[in-house]
Amino acid sequence: MAKDICIQFGQRIRTLRTERGWRQIDLAQEAGINEKYISDLELGKKEICLQMIKAVADAFNMSIAELFRDENT
Repeated sequence: MAKDICIQFGQRIRTLRTERGWRQIDLAQEAGINEKYISDLELGKKEICLQMIKAVADAFNMSIAELFRDENT
């Protein structure tokens, strides 16, 4: 179950990033985190902590709720 959530979240991050025309390094710089970490997140290999969720949401200029919004519902 946790792995499924990590994969879904990673896909959401990738979608938001590519919609902006950003490379992983661009998101990493905007969020102030490591590029490898972004890659691992997008692949569902890493679980993300609350501080990193906030950093990613801020990088996308959105709230945490918006970051987790399921666009398919």
